[in-house]
Amino acid sequence: MTPTQVDFENELAEFAPERMSAYFLELEGLLIRIDSATTYYQVLGMDRGVGHEGIKASFHQLLDLLFPPYVVGRVLPSDFAARVERAFHKASQAFSVLASFARRKEYDNALLWTASKPVPPAAPIGSRISQQKIAGSGGADSGAAAADSDHVALGQTPQRGQVYRESVRARLSDNRRRCERFKLAIPVRVTGHDRRNGRWREMAETIAVSRTGVRLRLRRRVKHGTVLYLTLPLPAKLRAHGFTEQSYNVYALVRRVEPPKQGARAVGLEFIGERPPAGYLDRPWSVFRPKRWSGNDRRRPDREEQAENVSIEYFDEGMQSIKKEEARTENISRYGLRISGTTAPAEFDLLLVTCPRLKFEGMAALRNRYTGQDGLERICVLLVDKEWPLRG
Repeated sequence: MTPTQVDFENELAEFAPERMSAYFLELEGLLIRIDSATTYYQVLGMDRGVGHEGIKASFHQLLDLLFPPYVVGRVLPSDFAARVERAFHKASQAFSVLASFARRKEYDNALLWTASKPVPPAAPIGSRISQQKIAGSGGADSGAAAADSDHVALGQTPQRGQVYRESVRARLSDNRRRCERFKLAIPVRVTGHDRRNGRWREMAETIAVSRTGVRLRLRRRVKHGTVLYLTLPLPAKLRAHGFTEQSYNVYALVRRVEPPKQGARAVGLEFIGERPPAGYLDRPWSVFRPKRWSGNDRRRPDREEQAENVSIEYFDEGMQSIKKEEARTENISRYGLRISGTTAPAEFDLLLVTCPRLKFEGMAALRNRYTGQDGLERICVLLVDKEWPLRG
């Protein structure tokens, strides 16, 4: 029996019929609560005085219930699956607002405004009061809902001013990115594929977002050039499609993977679009090459063509040596190198680059790897502790 089969049998044993029934009862209660919720606080099942850590804890507990282990999820009825998806979208939207100090403050002010605004006897269609009526609370209860301080339409997001407007004042020569990036922590569901174990999912949180991609932290190791499927409540002004949908669904290419810190890696992803690249559906675990950038050079220092013989030693997450080899640089800058003729391990985190002629030795992190038209592998690395000694 393989390790995967053993894990599956262990999970199955943990979820006896009685526990499975209890789980579905608890899930049904959660779905009813979220479906009938009229505020973000009710969606997450928390009081308005809960702090930031409490918000994160409530959200993660909710996700644990919505997305159980595979042994449970595989028997989830189709009607439950659709309701779970709707609940996830609502919970993501609630978390994205309440986890941000500024957005939560605006939302709380909106709640207070709703509570203090008098309800006219007959509000005209299209008025602000009508727009804030809660779906599903019709009849005699709708007027009371509008006057209750805990009732603001979930689909309505308070005004965010110019928070997500891209800067148009930055000069092209100074802007290393195609689009401005905003520091914004929002939940994101990441779906990927492993050649050996198949599809996997992980709930993560963004570090920064832009119109062209996101930066987030992942516990699972991913490779440069692989494609992931993301679901996140991205602000409408940063979207390229799905403007009216609650969640933004997009395929993204892994462009950068940082060395791990506290069990997670910062991963940079470039949006591809609402459709996967050619060949993805047949081999979703494959490595894809991005289109060559034809705009302004986005590197800070210029690179020089310089060939130097170097020794490379690769290290894993625990800083244990994996492999040593000889290679040759193709171009260099003070902060990075492109090295040709490597046979780098499939998985590594850092490497030690040594150039005997220049008496240089420094640690580096992988930024990209690919095979050129000549059939030779190339790795692009960022020096992390020393600058390369450029020729004067």
